[in-house]
Amino acid sequence: MSSFAISSQRRSAPTAAAVSASAIALLALLGLPAAGSAGAAELTVSQTTMTVAHVTVSSPKPYAAVKRELEARLGKLDEHIRQLAREGKHDELRAALEKVAGSDGLVWHYTGTHGEWLIMKGGQVKPVTEYFIGNILSAVEMTSVNYASGLYAPLRIVLYENAQGGSSIEYDQPSTQLSQFHSPQIDAVGRTLDERLAKLVAAVEQ
Repeated sequence: MSSFAISSQRRSAPTAAAVSASAIALLALLGLPAAGSAGAAELTVSQTTMTVAHVTVSSPKPYAAVKRELEARLGKLDEHIRQLAREGKHDELRAALEKVAGSDGLVWHYTGTHGEWLIMKGGQVKPVTEYFIGNILSAVEMTSVNYASGLYAPLRIVLYENAQGGSSIEYDQPSTQLSQFHSPQIDAVGRTLDERLAKLVAAVEQ
């Protein structure tokens, strides 16, 4: 069993002045006048600031071993499940989603093959992979309250070989991303996702 370390960093929210300047810059980028100015379009741009906890879990366990264990452990969202959704077979769909989520309560949706794309910067595949993972049943509990919470479903984690020759997994803590929606229902889902993600990452890094 490998020893492992967990670190958490909180990203500071920008000042109100910085947010205002950013919103004005966005309007300028879009070629639109600022609100209240002559010729202002019927377009509203708003920004919300938040503090996000960023988690890094590292261990001496090799990247290849963690990758293999993570991919073997997670169920994968497949065409059969998507077909059930298209056909509106709700009971069968729920059963299939519960089954594929397994004991971790998380499903592998997509893969970001960043390591393969890095051949453009040096000719070799690099040991880094991004995973989009989540739970559709949890996601609909959030998006049924606020569509915008779908920005964080599925979740994203990045696995890579670290400078010490071991492996690291990094992710943003779901509850801190979702707190911006000020919804008790969404907050409850966020805390559940925190627990699921932390347990999964600790298990594969040990």
